[in-house]
Amino acid sequence: MAAALANDSPKYTNSLICCSPRSVEVASTSSASSSTSGCVSTDDSYDSNYIPKSISNKKLKIHSTATREELEKAVKQCKELVLNTPQCSEERKWLVRYLVELRLRLEDVKDNDGQLKPRVSIKGHHFEQQINTNNRKQYCDHCSGVIWSIVQSSYKCGNCNYICHYKCVDQVCRMCAHIVMTDRGQFEMSICPEKGLAAQDYKCVECQTALTFKDSWNEPRLCDYTGLYFCSTCHWNDTCPIPARVVHNWDWEKRYISRIAYQMLTISWCRPYIDIESINPRLFSFIAELEWVHKMRRDLEWMRRYLCACPKGSNLLSPLFVQLSDVNHKYSMAHLEAINDGSLESKLTELTEICRKHITNCALCSGKGYLCEVCGNNEILYPFDSGAILCDRCNSMYHRGCWLRKGQNCLKCVRLEERKKNKLPAEETDSHLEYDIDKFVE
Repeated sequence: MAAALANDSPKYTNSLICCSPRSVEVASTSSASSSTSGCVSTDDSYDSNYIPKSISNKKLKIHSTATREELEKAVKQCKELVLNTPQCSEERKWLVRYLVELRLRLEDVKDNDGQLKPRVSIKGHHFEQQINTNNRKQYCDHCSGVIWSIVQSSYKCGNCNYICHYKCVDQVCRMCAHIVMTDRGQFEMSICPEKGLAAQDYKCVECQTALTFKDSWNEPRLCDYTGLYFCSTCHWNDTCPIPARVVHNWDWEKRYISRIAYQMLTISWCRPYIDIESINPRLFSFIAELEWVHKMRRDLEWMRRYLCACPKGSNLLSPLFVQLSDVNHKYSMAHLEAINDGSLESKLTELTEICRKHITNCALCSGKGYLCEVCGNNEILYPFDSGAILCDRCNSMYHRGCWLRKGQNCLKCVRLEERKKNKLPAEETDSHLEYDIDKFVE
């Protein structure tokens, strides 16, 4: 029975051995590595156990079963440490977040009065006890064991969907992926930035378990997103497209990533973090669909200016329109995935046709159009027209053919320059002339 459960656990996926529990030494190492409660670090690695060296020797760990008095004492101690640390330092940043975590724990103790806590705050996670049981099999993100929802209590983080047993909540060593991605505000844009096992001291970067190639059940597993090595408990061989490979090579092949990377990508999949213009602008010339969508985003930005000023047109600002007409022109992985499968192209075509029809037929919006000064016809031009050219200096608009016929010279800009040349200079005053105040005073 135990061997069957071990084979079913994601910890032993793709392993040669069925059931081989951790040794006492490894367990003690893992427990010691998770004995300190901290917050996200600004280090380039994903070591969630990082604590500033200046406060690493202070005993700040508070167990989940701590009493109200112990928590109040820890809050007071943490306040003093915050005031004694320099402003904008890593120590103060870490302590402030830990202080918030202690206060949340204190509120939970006050509300629950010593009973089984429905909410637990640790490592940036906001755990809530799972009450409704379901038929879907779940695994603990800490020990990778099966969670028997009928007989075992479990917690789930509302921000990153981290799931663990009730008995494992105190040993959680992984930082909340939601906090990590919110602090970074961008994806890793280097393709598998591997540093090697020696840089990690031959230990799992998350739980600090010793890694070795001698035991297949504890062999190191490379995360293609972070370039770091994890143990089988922290790396379940989840697969996902890598943002760096998509932006640089338009490679959508799914590769193996760790649990922390999987949760980070899942949370940030719809967040506009990718600026292709600054990272890899040559991608537009190779992917025709991406170049077309990029042009449509510029057109939507012009349409948004017309629709926002029109009472009737503001109803056309759908969530997709607002998301894609952002001025920073950043993309999310969901946008790029929709471009790759062609679904975004059809949505944008339908959306632009509806907006264009309103702008051209609305008396208020069409009154803000432009007329070509070269040909002099009554055709109204708009900045989002493909056959129109907008002057960067004076915002005058011409037909593309008229613009080329005039040698790409704006007639309005020429008139303004001639007017400046023919304008009479102002009367020059001698700034060095001295006046005698007595001549003007009787």
